[in-house]
Amino acid sequence: MNENDASKQIKDAYIYGYPVVGMYELLYQQVLGPKKSTTMNEFIHSAVISTPKTTFIPAPNNDTTYSRAWLDLRDEPVIIETPDTHQRYYSIQLTDLFTNVADNLGKRLYGTEHHYFAIIGPTWRGDLPEDVIPIHSDTTLALAFLRILINGENDLETVKDLQSHFIIKPLSEFVSGIKSDKDLTSELPEYKVGNYYEFFETLNNVLALTPMLKQDEKIILDIKSIGVGPMGDLAILRGIPEVIVNDACISAREIIDQGGMHFGEEINHWRIARKNIGVYGTDYMQRSVVWFKGALANSPEESLYPSTFKDAQGNLLTGVNNYRIHFDKDQLPPVSQFWSLTMYRFSDALLIDNEINRYSIGDRTKGLHFDEEGGLTLYIQHLAPTNSVEKANWLPSPKESFYMTLRLYGPSEDAIQGVWAPPVIEKI
Repeated sequence: MNENDASKQIKDAYIYGYPVVGMYELLYQQVLGPKKSTTMNEFIHSAVISTPKTTFIPAPNNDTTYSRAWLDLRDEPVIIETPDTHQRYYSIQLTDLFTNVADNLGKRLYGTEHHYFAIIGPTWRGDLPEDVIPIHSDTTLALAFLRILINGENDLETVKDLQSHFIIKPLSEFVSGIKSDKDLTSELPEYKVGNYYEFFETLNNVLALTPMLKQDEKIILDIKSIGVGPMGDLAILRGIPEVIVNDACISAREIIDQGGMHFGEEINHWRIARKNIGVYGTDYMQRSVVWFKGALANSPEESLYPSTFKDAQGNLLTGVNNYRIHFDKDQLPPVSQFWSLTMYRFSDALLIDNEINRYSIGDRTKGLHFDEEGGLTLYIQHLAPTNSVEKANWLPSPKESFYMTLRLYGPSEDAIQGVWAPPVIEKI
């Protein structure tokens, strides 16, 4: 294999594997590594509102609490019990090892009554108890990502109580009432990414944990030539000079980074991904871009995430300037649940410290000022406005470059199909 062919295959393999290794990193941090906080098949809850100190995931939302549980579906299904939330919005985003969303268990699809869901892996065959809703995962490990709507600090105790009633049990324990003492993590591979060779070693080990998706057969066949895949021979990769491997991976990372500016459709300088989001098919580039800029993105039917890096003239947003965005009354974000506009630092996709501790603004923000026609103007700038009306509608920006994400929970069909779009960001 010549140098150019090797470089291309390594880039393709890295772009394919970047979010897969990223998912396994999350698993390692939570249930395998020295700082693990829980075990398999168990929710770990965070009953706080996201702040700049929230760094475990890029682009965290500021509307819901987060809870996570890694599900081991290798031997049997697991049962997730959900409580009656009395019409409070919640969703359990079930995401497989390849970051595809298998389902959203929650208010939009299943209502808010008490339920039992059986999460079934790709290798299990058997019968389920009655009154259990079957949900299928394409991979033998999956992430259950629970979001519960929170209405400010005063709502924390209520949400904490709700969180305690989301319960996970393996099917055998659910049926028998007897808890197994088997260590579900003992056979999981080590997470290693000290260099790019180790990155691909980890990728190979993760891919070997689950049956491959049929749609991935072509790329797996292609990258097998450099020793990458579920049965890959890493001796082939280690035979390629380190400079070629490093340069190819660095180039792939740069492509992923720049891809965040171009994926989806651009409308009014907002990037809106309505297709291949949450479920990516063979669009491996988009899958990696989404992982880098907003890991664990949901399907658009559950929540739509238009993002913008640019103002009305197409210039990058920066705290050096002041901006505004105006919604006419009939052009406010169309949602069945709620919406919010969240500010992120461009360099790391994290929330940004500011003097009023406001990291997002939306239809649940207290004290918003609407004009006489019912329209809403939001002001985006680093320094506080002197005008009281503008200050009520102020979303603080950093001094540096930033981007914003408009989250629509339960977006209307007009929003999903592109009939509605966010207005431009105007430089003042």
